[in-house]
Amino acid sequence: MLPRRSRDAEDRAPIVIDRRAEVRGHAVVVAGVPEEARMLRYRLGSLSGLPGEKRHLLRLLAGELFTNAITHSRSGRPGGLVTVTVFRLAGRVQVKVTDEGPLGDEAATPCVRPRDPERVGGLGLRLVALEADRWGVVHEGRGTTVWFEIDREGPAPAPRSARHP
Repeated sequence: MLPRRSRDAEDRAPIVIDRRAEVRGHAVVVAGVPEEARMLRYRLGSLSGLPGEKRHLLRLLAGELFTNAITHSRSGRPGGLVTVTVFRLAGRVQVKVTDEGPLGDEAATPCVRPRDPERVGGLGLRLVALEADRWGVVHEGRGTTVWFEIDREGPAPAPRSARHP
């Protein structure tokens, strides 16, 4: 069973801000090259304020979305950039990864594709859908934002992929 992709319009917004609580956010803009992934994962984990396993999960999912951005958008071209934002919200942490738009003329909406044992890769968004508490896609101007949230409360559960082979 796949994600809990929110149907609530407020939850689908690229930035969900609870105006009653203090919100702490940080944006990181990095070159769209694979070598930036390690630094990005480390920095985002530190900014998240999440404990151990949840921090590891946040780093993993953000790394997958960064890789997707540089693989499937203009962000991966020479001089391309990816903007990653982390918001520490009441009870959850939200990460959004924004690219510089599609490679072709038509915008393609990122989606979870059926598993294909013959295809190499293609599991990044599936992993986000399985492991994040909420996620979504928003087209903003020329770019595309894929976001996810990890709840702070409770112990980090066993990976859903391990519970549902």
